[in-house]
Amino acid sequence: MNYEEFKERVQSELKNYLGEGFEDIKVDIRETMKVNRIVDQITVSNIPGHGPAAPSFSAESLYHSYQLSDDFDNTMNEIVGLVKKSMEKLPNTPIKDGIKFDNVENNIFFTLVNTDQNRDLLETVPHREVEDLSVIYRWNVGGDNEGLYTNMVTNQFAEQLGKSEEDLYKLATANTKVLFPSTVKNMNDVISEMIFGDDELDPLMAEEFRKSMKEMPKEKTMYVISNEASLFGAASILYDENLHNLAEKLDSDLYILPSSTHEVIAISDKFGTPEELAEMVYEINMEQVDLADRLSNQVYHYDKDARTLKLASDSPNKSISNHNLDDRSDELDMDKSR
Repeated sequence: MNYEEFKERVQSELKNYLGEGFEDIKVDIRETMKVNRIVDQITVSNIPGHGPAAPSFSAESLYHSYQLSDDFDNTMNEIVGLVKKSMEKLPNTPIKDGIKFDNVENNIFFTLVNTDQNRDLLETVPHREVEDLSVIYRWNVGGDNEGLYTNMVTNQFAEQLGKSEEDLYKLATANTKVLFPSTVKNMNDVISEMIFGDDELDPLMAEEFRKSMKEMPKEKTMYVISNEASLFGAASILYDENLHNLAEKLDSDLYILPSSTHEVIAISDKFGTPEELAEMVYEINMEQVDLADRLSNQVYHYDKDARTLKLASDSPNKSISNHNLDDRSDELDMDKSR
């Protein structure tokens, strides 16, 4: 069964697999633009007792599951499980009574995406370009113990709000630092936290380890710039004070390495050449970072005295796309802390 046949069967047969009580549901399969990619979403709506809630799942991901098992019944039962799990979770989510539009203005924040990779998406959303990146806007609908529910601000939604792109930028500039306070951490401390966490460890051993990690020269030390939630943290570079304070601390200009949409790495400009660093960024992006999270294969230079951030590299490997992503995210994005 090819992909198109699979989608047709899912759309026509899902109601039967869900069984009694689901006779009036509606199953749609449509293309949906998301950051860095376009996905086919299977959306189930008109679920009895669940109002406007309409869980969505990646058709490509489920087709891949079918290909692995070659068992259509098994894949359909997987979809049934996903629908019912969404229904069970709904009463405990901030959207259980539908999305509330009060207080939207205080919850608009900005994120960064790769401009070239998202040309089609950018036609549908307010944005502004920053070097090879673009600022786009989301609004924080609410959170629960599983993460945050956010929605992208489209041109249509901005028009409903009566907000221009400039208005949104001003709102997001104020809101983002409140909703997602920036963090600048020594990479050695981050590694130490990952290794030790909350585990009990001999204090002397832990101290010796941390001391050895911190003996690295300033010009070779990496810093992780993100936010407290570790979500959309690359946007923290839009706040000049984060970069300027670090540059002052290191007494040098900075190179910024975009490790993902959630964080960037800052280093002294004495660390290496931008070309060498761009090659490292490219290799890590292609091998270790999901397509949904990739930001750029370029390196940026922060001038401490001029307080400006500009491209430092012109990488021949500009494209950040090299594979399809296994994506099961909902139409209303569930953004989990990393």
